[in-house]
Amino acid sequence: MEAENIEDSALRALFWKEEILQVMYWMDGEGLGSKISVGQILSFINTNSENLLFHINKLLSQGLIDADQNSMTLDSLVSLSKIGKTEAGKHFAEAFQGLQKAGHGECGPDCDFCYGSDGVKLDDCVHNCASQN
Repeated sequence: MEAENIEDSALRALFWKEEILQVMYWMDGEGLGSKISVGQILSFINTNSENLLFHINKLLSQGLIDADQNSMTLDSLVSLSKIGKTEAGKHFAEAFQGLQKAGHGECGPDCDFCYGSDGVKLDDCVHNCASQN
């Protein structure tokens, strides 16, 4: 591995840890596989193979991912460990928190933009769902 291609500062290591875990979690959730090749992960993130393999090895040593072999290549199959899946799920939920709310017309009584503090639907609902209910 070429050292200049590896982002190993503490901040970048944290970034890559979260990025790789989230991609693996998403791939598993979308049915793309719970065991995936390192090369498949590379196709979803903006880095080089040396950097990815460096951080995959770190995640492996931290027990966040499992692999069938010790020497990692782009063809190596990896999966989230139990603790890795839990951590990945937390990062994924945090990253997409704002996108997981109800769509227009689907607001519930906890929507601050559609319901007043008394729980009554507002006539000037910003989601334009006041006339739908």
